[in-house]
Amino acid sequence: MDIHEYLRERGVSEAEVERARQATEEKVRAYTLAQARKRCDLTQRDVASRMGVSQKRISQLEHGDIGSARIDTLRRYAEGIGGTLVACVELPDEVIRLV
Repeated sequence: MDIHEYLRERGVSEAEVERARQATEEKVRAYTLAQARKRCDLTQRDVASRMGVSQKRISQLEHGDIGSARIDTLRRYAEGIGGTLVACVELPDEVIRLV
């Protein structure tokens, strides 16, 4: 029995599995951002100051609240840790850079 059969037998829908997968991916991305900030020897308070937001907002971003963040917020976070945000739309035959 594979994991999908196991979950179906216990009443877990494919939609619930997909939501959990997306939430996990978002938490991994947020953790990766926090690790990048730490490698830059910056605290959440340092980045918050550079962005003009509260330390609490940085904590929210770094604990998985990336999906609901505005692109401008993510851009300012990237710049706050010395990086650049790149946003793209990936199509089967091309990539369109938005930011």
